[in-house]
Amino acid sequence: MITKDNKNIIKFNIDTMDKIIEIKNKAKKIIESCKTDEQLNSAKKYVKLYAKTTNDIVGESELEIMILSKRMSL
Repeated sequence: MITKDNKNIIKFNIDTMDKIIEIKNKAKKIIESCKTDEQLNSAKKYVKLYAKTTNDIVGESELEIMILSKRMSL
């Protein structure tokens, strides 16, 4: 059953979503451009900041997987 929960209203708009997508795409570009482990460590810090700022757990996981994959290819 789906009900309305007035105690947990999510304030969200299209501008917020656009900003999250923009920040996530920047994180992807950062990860893709890394050539050393040190750069990947910095990218990981950016991902942590992304997660803290956006509360996007799925996006954080996707970016962490990208970092792991990139680390394996170095």
